[in-house]
Amino acid sequence: MYDQPIDRHHPGCIVFLLDQSTSMRDSCAGTRSSKAAAVAQAVNDLVRNLVLQCQRGEEIRDYYELAFIGYAAGARPAWGGSLKDQQLVPISTIADYPLRMATETLPGSDLSIDRPVWVDPVANGPTQMTAAIDLAGSFLVDWANGHQQSFPPIVLNFSDGESTDGDPRPIAEQLRGISTAEGTLLLFNINLSADRGEPIEYPNSAAGLHSRYARCLFEMSSRLTPYMMNAASGLGIPVQTGARGFVFNADPTKLTEFLNVGTQVSVLDR
Repeated sequence: MYDQPIDRHHPGCIVFLLDQSTSMRDSCAGTRSSKAAAVAQAVNDLVRNLVLQCQRGEEIRDYYELAFIGYAAGARPAWGGSLKDQQLVPISTIADYPLRMATETLPGSDLSIDRPVWVDPVANGPTQMTAAIDLAGSFLVDWANGHQQSFPPIVLNFSDGESTDGDPRPIAEQLRGISTAEGTLLLFNINLSADRGEPIEYPNSAAGLHSRYARCLFEMSSRLTPYMMNAASGLGIPVQTGARGFVFNADPTKLTEFLNVGTQVSVLDR
């Protein structure tokens, strides 16, 4: 299973769950940027890359639908501007309606480029992760039922703290029960750190996880597909049979790797 390539007739679906709690103001390991800023930059970069991946000449082909869900005191769609309050949005519409363009100076150069921004850093409130997972499930059921021949939805959860609205594992199990003919939904989790501690990447057991919070996120996480395991290996990350889409104590580099590994699906040019 999990071998259906993505094309216009079999689009993919990716949902980003963004922890927007107060603690996301803390610096991300090894940087002066906040964890919220690190997540926003990594996600904006990934969305831009997906747009480029879907571009054929002047056309942006709708190989993907994406959703942003922010959670703090409750959960809600995190799009802004013209996309405000929308849930799943086709990639061609996303390309047309960034929140704004940001000027960025290239490292080691006087050259600058404009990059699209779709999500800004937000950090204020508790960590209502259960509400975010529940909101994702409310529309992913319909998406899966309407795209039974497509690769199943991928949900990426970014957080730095424990859920404040109850144990998220039961609702996460329900979410992972959503399926297409290609397999069940994939839920991956990443814990962001303010420390320079050694990260734990894609474990296949909870044996090395000493905190209750880490074990909770591990238990919520789906196994990587063979294609994703190959992507991890290609980045020099050792993975073993049964590796789960879970990273603990991540810094910005591991955050970017997590996005690259967790979204690796074959795309056909059709």
